[in-house]
Amino acid sequence: MKRIIKLVVVILLTVVGSTKADNQLQKAADLYAAQLYEEAAEVYAHILETNKISPELYYNYANACYKSGQLGKAVLNYERALALRPNYEDAKFNLAFVNTQIVDKIELIDTFFLTQWFQSLGKLYTANQWGVISVISFVVALMLALLYVFASHRSWRKVGFFSGLVFLVISFVALSYSFSQQRKSEERAEAIVMVGSMSVKSAPDDSGTELFVLHEGTKVVIKSSLSDWLEIRIADGHVGWVKTSQIERI
Repeated sequence: MKRIIKLVVVILLTVVGSTKADNQLQKAADLYAAQLYEEAAEVYAHILETNKISPELYYNYANACYKSGQLGKAVLNYERALALRPNYEDAKFNLAFVNTQIVDKIELIDTFFLTQWFQSLGKLYTANQWGVISVISFVVALMLALLYVFASHRSWRKVGFFSGLVFLVISFVALSYSFSQQRKSEERAEAIVMVGSMSVKSAPDDSGTELFVLHEGTKVVIKSSLSDWLEIRIADGHVGWVKTSQIERI
């Protein structure tokens, strides 16, 4: 009897929590429709604090942040939406648009076009999606291996052998991408500048030499940390130190 009561309580709490979250989402949507963007952003932020995370929620939060003039938060949350769903076209489009309004125009380091292609390919899917692709490709490779072993015709054996090799390569490539994406997700090395402007220092100290200045919305890569300071690298390869409070990890 006690187990039944506990089960009923859990179900009721789940239903109440879901209803409350839905009400908050509707409230945020209504505020956004009424052009009360800052208030809508606050509601979306509150929902995210309750661990109701989804690409759509980050996307809507980013939209509200952009409309309310919070450029850094807008970029941050578009990036978080894309981290959960790399093929989120609306988030890609809006992020590209917002990036055109960032003050810092940093030239990327020239890399070999094949390297760029492989890096872009890896960003198409999440770690879990690449893992699924790897497993499916491996299963197909095994089936083709069986075709090679048991097929009576020479032409079918050739098909099984060469096609099996292709799917085996795809499986290993997808697996490597899966591990790579998982490592990036755990490291959370990429971050966004959240203040209007900040000085990047030569050393983790206020008295350090100012190397260059970055502005709100610029993406950086965190290399290391020391106390309240983070060593960062920007897209053109320059490095320096900034205070932890000035940037936020994606």
